[in-house]
Amino acid sequence: MTEPRFKHTLTELSGKLRCLTVPIPASRSVTLLVLVKVGSRYETKKHNGISHFMEHMFFKGAKRYPDTMAVAGAIDGAGGSFNAFTGEESVGYYVKISSARKEIAYDVLSDMLLNSKFDTEEIGRERGVIIEEIRMYHDDPMSQVHLDFNSLFFGDQPLGWDIAGPEKNITAITRDDFLEHHSAYYHGANCVVTCAGDITQKEHEELSAKYFTFSGNKEEAKPEPHKKIETKKVYLRNKNTEQAHFIFGFPSCEAEHEDLPALKVLNNVLGGAMSSRLFYQIRERRGLAYYISSGISTYGDTGIIQVSAGVNLSKVEEALTCALAEIEKIRNEPITKEEITRTKQNILGHTDLALEDSRRVATFYGMRETLYGKIKTPEDIETEVNSVTIEQTFEVAK
Repeated sequence: MTEPRFKHTLTELSGKLRCLTVPIPASRSVTLLVLVKVGSRYETKKHNGISHFMEHMFFKGAKRYPDTMAVAGAIDGAGGSFNAFTGEESVGYYVKISSARKEIAYDVLSDMLLNSKFDTEEIGRERGVIIEEIRMYHDDPMSQVHLDFNSLFFGDQPLGWDIAGPEKNITAITRDDFLEHHSAYYHGANCVVTCAGDITQKEHEELSAKYFTFSGNKEEAKPEPHKKIETKKVYLRNKNTEQAHFIFGFPSCEAEHEDLPALKVLNNVLGGAMSSRLFYQIRERRGLAYYISSGISTYGDTGIIQVSAGVNLSKVEEALTCALAEIEKIRNEPITKEEITRTKQNILGHTDLALEDSRRVATFYGMRETLYGKIKTPEDIETEVNSVTIEQTFEVAK
């Protein structure tokens, strides 16, 4: 039996906080990642955008680090880096820092997440920042087409809404809204504190218990189930641009479905790599696009496989026709032995490269525990991918 690359441990601290440790041999850094089971799927239409807005507000000052410069100065002064992200089903906050200064990461992140002030003046200033961020994405056709596709595909429900929300919501959100959202989702049962790198289980548990003192006895949050709805099949946005961007997609399986490994292999063959069919046919052979790819998005109860490209305005029909022909071909003819061998090595090789970084390791382990309460190791992924057969990919394609 192959020796696991990482020997992770998972324990539960007071307040139902899950504490996940992933030591990395020979590393001289650590990444502390706090994942919260919340995001745009958990929002109402009135408050769509609040999870992302709150992510910004956590950096604006709390009890021990009273303003943005104090937060940034503490991490910068220790040579570390920090950031955050908001998705549909989770929000994450992380610090990557030298292991010799690791306690600073716990001090800063815990102060932000437990003691944030949500100062009214800071909220007012940050509204402008968020609104400019929203406008930036709407001005970018490559970003806008993804927003339009999700709205078309899912309709008027949380997965179809913009994670950043509409401007009118950002203008209307109040300090009380932040406090209510914080109370509902930022508690022990809804958080996983993961540390990957040069750290022991004992160190991580002791520092987590010292700094992340969640009180109460709340339960883990659950989003409203995805609803399958009839939506329009085509949406066109006219805009004066030099290039046309398109996405088309199909309903797919959810994150824990048994078909997902075969779908990942199929996606890689179709458009997930530079040697993929779409890349070769549309970019290399015909020169129709700079970027062309396929991708999978999975959630707790649904998923999408989609194809996206940016093409010359006069070549849209030709590019779409060619892409759809490749879809038809992969539905009606099994992929080749050479393709499945190459694509398995591609997937596993990319996993190996990603897991050389402590932040990616923390995300790899922490995200699955946060969303599904079930950790998959790199060895589990390798077994799943290697076990996929040509017949399974053909059935998934059909």
